[in-house]
Amino acid sequence: MNHPLLEVKGLTKHYVSKKGLWEDKKVVKAVNGIDLTLYNGEVVSIVGESGCGKSTFGRCVLRLIEPTAGSVNFEGKSLLDLDAKSLRVVRRDVQFVFQDPYASLNPRSTVEEILMTPLVVHNIGDKKERRGKVERMMDTVGLSKQHLNRYPHEFSGGQRQRIGIARALILQPKLVIADEPVSALDVSVQAQILNLMQDLKEEFKLTYMFISHDLSVVRHISDRVAVMYLGRIVEIADKTDLYSNPQHPYTKALLSSVPVADPEARRERILLEGDLPSPSRPPAGCAFHPRCPYAVEACKSVEPILQRMADGRFAACHLLKS
Repeated sequence: MNHPLLEVKGLTKHYVSKKGLWEDKKVVKAVNGIDLTLYNGEVVSIVGESGCGKSTFGRCVLRLIEPTAGSVNFEGKSLLDLDAKSLRVVRRDVQFVFQDPYASLNPRSTVEEILMTPLVVHNIGDKKERRGKVERMMDTVGLSKQHLNRYPHEFSGGQRQRIGIARALILQPKLVIADEPVSALDVSVQAQILNLMQDLKEEFKLTYMFISHDLSVVRHISDRVAVMYLGRIVEIADKTDLYSNPQHPYTKALLSSVPVADPEARRERILLEGDLPSPSRPPAGCAFHPRCPYAVEACKSVEPILQRMADGRFAACHLLKS
């Protein structure tokens, strides 16, 4: 039995707005009680509309943003109970790849300094050994060691993302959280970065949490997919099962919007009414019920629980039977 690498239970992040002159304080429920388990060697993708809380969730897991409540256990160790010194040690095994590599790379540092810093911070090797690791990592991500003296602005977007991935992998982590790592890149470059990430997964025995809104990208790289809506996960399933037979109404609508490559093929498009509700004023009951074409009376007052279905997937919907 494969043991869990990461276990997240009831993770919550609420933001309290300042009280205005004419209004009371508002509580924005960006992440609202998420349960998720990752096992060694798998790729779990988090998908959903913009504003559903995907990125906030990923950052809360690594405590780049402090959660409001919940628990995060990595290899049985609670990350939320660690002090700053202990958390730094654990972060050697859990690394983050940011969406915008240009914003996440120090413009005043050379590539060598960017890749060398994690090794210095974690006191790994001497100067010669660090230089060797940096050069090997540059080769691994498809860049030349002659680029080490260049600055981030001297590279293309795809090359900068390779540098960001190299920085994340230089410590040889066990888990990589990738937040929209290819969304800002051209389609041809996206394919190169995705193939690189898959090759590195096999080479370094990595586990990925892959955050994206692009369902075509997610289908290419994932083992399991978790669908988020307004701060909560509404369905988790194996990639093949989810794409061939989605169960939750929101998942069905989401997948119906994916373009089909075959011009002769026709897919029934499910058009949702209304906009994504504000996380500061979420609807009562099921958050999706104002837009759901199948909503019943219970959906308006009772919040559905994410539960295991007969086919092994998890879903939160009153219309689905466990």
